[in-house]
Amino acid sequence: MKFNKPLAALILIFSLSLPVLMFIFRDFFRSTQSLGILGIFIINIASNLSLLPAPAFVSVIAGGAVYNPLFVAAVSALGASIGDMLFFLVGHSGRRLTIEKLRKKILFKVTEDYFKKYGGYIIFFAALIPNPIFDSFGLFAGIFAFSPVRFFLIITLGRFIRYIILAGIGSQF
Repeated sequence: MKFNKPLAALILIFSLSLPVLMFIFRDFFRSTQSLGILGIFIINIASNLSLLPAPAFVSVIAGGAVYNPLFVAAVSALGASIGDMLFFLVGHSGRRLTIEKLRKKILFKVTEDYFKKYGGYIIFFAALIPNPIFDSFGLFAGIFAFSPVRFFLIITLGRFIRYIILAGIGSQF
C-alpha cells in the first residue's frame, strides 16, 4: 500500500483534536445519556477515538444498571472497537515510512518478530485489561501489517469480556 501523507496527517490531526472537541461539546456527550443504548455506543466510539484515555467504562457500568448487561457489553465493545480502529489506520498508513526508518534497528526487528508470533494474544490481553496506552497496540498492529479484520475481532472479544464484567457490576446497583 502506498504511503499517503495527507491522509496520515488528517488522521493525526483528527485524533489530536478529538479530546478538545469532546470538551467543547461536552453537553452533547452528557445528552447522549438520554439516548440509552445508542448513547452508550456513541460514548464508546468517541472515547476510543481519542489519544487521551476517556472514562467510557462509566457508561458501561451505568448501562448495566439499566439494561441487559450482555447487550450493554456487546454494544460497548462494538463501539470501542470501531473507535480503536483509528489508531490501527494511523499505523497502517505510516507503515512504509516507519519500516524504512526503523528496519535496521534491532529493537524494531525483535518487536516485529514477537508481534508476528504473539500479536493476537498481546492485542487480546491489552484489550481485556484497563489499559490507557492501548492505542499504541493499534499503531503496532497497523505498522506490522496485522489483518484489520482479525485486529477488530480480537479487540471486540477482549473488550466484550471486560465490559461484561463492568456491566455485571452495574447490574448489581
